Amino acid sequence: MDFVRRNLFLILCGVGAVVGIGLGVTGLRAMPNVVKKMEEAAGVHKALESLQPVNQRIIDAENQRIEAIQQDHAKVLEHAKKLYRYEPLVAGLFPKAAAEKRIEFRTKYGEAMRKLLDSLHWGAPPTPADIEAMKDKIDNEKAAQKFGGEPTASASAGAAGTHTQAEVLTKVGAKNDPTARAAIAAAQKIYCYAVNFFEDKPPDRVASLEFLPKMKDTKTVEAPETDDVWRAQLSYWIQKDVVEAIVAVNDEAGEAAKQASEDQWVGIMPVKEVISIRLSDYVPPKGDPLMISPPVGYLAAYPQGTAESVFTGTASGNSYEVVQFTVKLIMDQRDIPLLVERLCNNSFLTLLRVSYKSVPVNKAMTGKVYGAEPTVMVMMDFESVMLGEVFRPLMPTEVCEKYDWIKCPERKADDEQ
Repeated sequence: MDFVRRNLFLILCGVGAVVGIGLGVTGLRAMPNVVKKMEEAAGVHKALESLQPVNQRIIDAENQRIEAIQQDHAKVLEHAKKLYRYEPLVAGLFPKAAAEKRIEFRTKYGEAMRKLLDSLHWGAPPTPADIEAMKDKIDNEKAAQKFGGEPTASASAGAAGTHTQAEVLTKVGAKNDPTARAAIAAAQKIYCYAVNFFEDKPPDRVASLEFLPKMKDTKTVEAPETDDVWRAQLSYWIQKDVVEAIVAVNDEAGEAAKQASEDQWVGIMPVKEVISIRLSDYVPPKGDPLMISPPVGYLAAYPQGTAESVFTGTASGNSYEVVQFTVKLIMDQRDIPLLVERLCNNSFLTLLRVSYKSVPVNKAMTGKVYGAEPTVMVMMDFESVMLGEVFRPLMPTEVCEKYDWIKCPERKADDEQ
């Protein structure tokens, strides 16, 4: 009986086809004859309904298998939702993306990105003003020593030596070098170096975090575009994952130093500088492989952005979207596996590639001071899979309509207003 019910539509179509052929052959035109034929078709239907399938056991087993798969799918989806832990910065913003909500998002986005950067306990090398202030401080110290009849720092420095045989500045040498002493003082106040994104006149170097320029708070009533808001929200979610992993490994190192009664500063941290975090757009199902040359020095590093460019070959499709992102850091090479584990464990992130090179020893202790341990400049490419059943209910219609692989969720009329 179940077999008949599941295939009732096909059976009726077959009966209808037979009736149609009969009508065409006999040339029936009168309504009574049509009714008669329909009654005959109904009789055939009743006769088929009374049939019992001979393979009922196989059908029952298949039904059980389908039910088990559906239950497993529901469990996986529920677990996936717990792993993502993502909430929009503005409640009720998606999927309607009303203008007033988009204006509110622009403000919330700026605040959230500043908070994200501040969580790194970040700082910068000393400015020329800092160095000049340190020079005045050293001069005052020398004057105080001379007035008190104590040996001057320069005399002590001459006896102890300002550099090692390897030409590395010593503590005595750094004490009397305003440039080095200012750099060390700045490093001792922070956990890692970074470049902010919110100054009116940003530094020469690129910002560490990706801040969408279109989200700059203009203090106007003009709302940002919906697709720009959606892109900013996705970017914030992914960057938050990365920053939280960096903060976790650095905080653990800081706590260990505290327990050992040692200084907590950038020199003992696994991640010593965040050079850049950059994201791709959604990775399309088809796209030409890109040849992006690795950036030199402190320039931002960008992902390839195509499935053909990476070993997984994962692209956006019917069930999910894929975003690639690249992280460029200065860190202790020994801690790279730890950071990768923190990022990829219990998440939908996959490490695509990693490369690094050594950072020259800062013998003069000027600019950025990374500490005594050898450091590397590392670039890591990742991909993030965004399950459609989790994110597409939030995705505004005008966003999903931009991508031919996304079927926009069906929504009530009031959800589109």
